[in-house]
Amino acid sequence: MGSDRETDGARCLECGGLLHEGRNDRKFCSSSCRNRWHYMKEGRMQWYRRKTIGILDRNHEILSGLIKEGVTGISIPDLVHLGYRTECITYCHKVGKHLEYRCYDIKYCMSESRIFKLGRCSLP
Repeated sequence: MGSDRETDGARCLECGGLLHEGRNDRKFCSSSCRNRWHYMKEGRMQWYRRKTIGILDRNHEILSGLIKEGVTGISIPDLVHLGYRTECITYCHKVGKHLEYRCYDIKYCMSESRIFKLGRCSLP
């Protein structure tokens, strides 16, 4: 007769194999499966982190280019057309009636249709 874990159908998180014996809260059938699962999890987090930093860097490049051209406001559709990703910012806080968004050392305010007050932050 099998253990309760076999009849419950508890499975390894990595390979999906049945967990035959050991602790009731066991999640992996072997140390190699445990190691592989944690390695892959860390790898996915590293990939996501690198991707987000890349988006932030691209956003900063776009905003820097606009500042160099003397632009202080632009419609959001035009900004998105340039490749800007509005969901990736580094900081946000309320200034007066508006939220001030930042992408590293660049700040701007945003309405429903455009960004305005685009400029560089004074660094300490």
